[in-house]
Amino acid sequence: MSDFEVHLASVARSLIVLMFCFGQAGCSPDPGETPTPTEVSAPAANRPDVVMITLDTTRRDHIGCYGRTPSLTPNIDRLCARARRFDNAVAVAPVTLPAHASMMTGRYPPAHGARYNGETQLPSSATTLAELLAQQGYATSAFVSSFVLDRRFGLDQGFDAYDDRVDASGSAFAATGNERSARATIDAALAAWSRRSIDRPQFLWVHLFDAHAPYAALPGQSATDAERYAEEIRSVDRQLGRLLDAVQSTGREPLVTVLADHGESLGEHGERTHGLFVYDATVRIPWMISGPGARVGADSTLVSQVDLLPTLLGMLDVPVPAGIDGRDLFAMPRGNGDSVYVETVLPYYDFALAPLHALRGLDRKYVFAPRPEFYRLDRDPGEQENRYGEDREADVLVQRLDSLLLDWPTVGRAASRVDDADAVARLRSLGYLSGSDLGMDGGDPKDAVEVVRAHQDAAEAASAGRVDDAIRHLDDALAALPSARGALYLRARLLAQKGQRDAALRDIEQVNASVPSADSILLQAQLLVSAGHYDQARPLIDLAAQRDPGHGGILIVRGDLAVVAGDLAAARRHYEQALALDPSRVGRQAQARLSRLPR
Repeated sequence: MSDFEVHLASVARSLIVLMFCFGQAGCSPDPGETPTPTEVSAPAANRPDVVMITLDTTRRDHIGCYGRTPSLTPNIDRLCARARRFDNAVAVAPVTLPAHASMMTGRYPPAHGARYNGETQLPSSATTLAELLAQQGYATSAFVSSFVLDRRFGLDQGFDAYDDRVDASGSAFAATGNERSARATIDAALAAWSRRSIDRPQFLWVHLFDAHAPYAALPGQSATDAERYAEEIRSVDRQLGRLLDAVQSTGREPLVTVLADHGESLGEHGERTHGLFVYDATVRIPWMISGPGARVGADSTLVSQVDLLPTLLGMLDVPVPAGIDGRDLFAMPRGNGDSVYVETVLPYYDFALAPLHALRGLDRKYVFAPRPEFYRLDRDPGEQENRYGEDREADVLVQRLDSLLLDWPTVGRAASRVDDADAVARLRSLGYLSGSDLGMDGGDPKDAVEVVRAHQDAAEAASAGRVDDAIRHLDDALAALPSARGALYLRARLLAQKGQRDAALRDIEQVNASVPSADSILLQAQLLVSAGHYDQARPLIDLAAQRDPGHGGILIVRGDLAVVAGDLAAARRHYEQALALDPSRVGRQAQARLSRLPR
């Protein structure tokens, strides 16, 4: 029996769950259970404004106050000088949506369910920071810079205004959709800030996406990824300075927190960007809090993004909901022997590989994988020497993680947007959902680095319009790993663009036989419509609508079917509805189709 099989067996038979509960409040409730907020007090007129700034894809070691010289971030450094700076802050996942969902709920991804970009969403039953502050009389507004945080994924809960105006239709093959620049996002935030009511405290959340790959080119020179990434960090800081100046000039000191959703790998362990692994390059993040009660200075305590909600609430003297995983860092900091949870399910969703689950202590890290890993971070900060099986200190973290995974019934299942029993039955009848278990029987992500790099090369080539180059990269990836779902999906879209419908159908049918998404089901429906197989397409369109009712592409295809049937009035109605419902994703498609309809 392999080490991995032995570990699986230990998880299955573990009885330690009664002894080891994780987090401040004990074992987390099931994802379907909603923590009940403690009864809150009346709004306090003297409470400070709260400004939360999340920096997408920002490495800790690229921030000046964390040791970067020469500094790229004078504005962040200026804030840091009068803030509490957490030197050992850890992301819950190296992926945008789950990281932000954990910040907003104080719960780990298996508990809140929003575990992967685009495939999952934060359920309406979750209680968010915005909701809790709104109960205290705060006006709440958010300005996000990427489609992955679009309101359809659930993070708009509790916000009076949620500005997610991002055009995701211009780059059909970008992994995350188009972004809104930091300048544009901050322009929108500043305009709203200037119109705010001075009679109510404000909760403002601003998310900046610029540092995410692909990085902007530097004019007049050929530059490395590391150089272009550094320039993106510098550019974000310049824009951030405008916002900090505005919120700090009101005459009343605001509570300001700046943190990253995750870091970025610049070649460490062979990873080009983020999401595949849980090494410190992508999960150790900058985090600082400035304002009343922030206790200026460096803090070496181990902290997690789940601690954001209870810490901010504690600073505002707002009761903290029961049943969360985080803790108020100023009231109950973690001890040296504590640990925090990290996961990535990207390997599963994109490549049919095993997801990774990890516990990171102050100077130890254990990674549950087909080939488990254990690192002594005090001696090996680069995580180069895997001591699993050699160092008995790993046993403590192994037992803790066993207990934690058993305490989350959904940790081994793919989070699903299908909660309708009939929809699930229909998916199964069409041959879908056969591989919906988020199992650990896939390959080890460590063995797929080159496959992932080929996929990334393909995505960048496709975004730049080099379709044939992209397909060649995808062919290479799929030759090495035929089950790579993300590569199959992208190749299907590219082949469809080239008019190779039959080949595209073969790829997308393979994707949908394992873990279908609304996008993949819809693509299959579109290909069937183009082939004249209308009766086969219709049930797929209905299934896509059940998975993502707000997807404008569904209305586009319904409009196309109406054109085929000769009902141009219905077609116009569908296209207009798509334009109104989902302009960020299908606006250009809807306008193009409307322009071709006779008046």
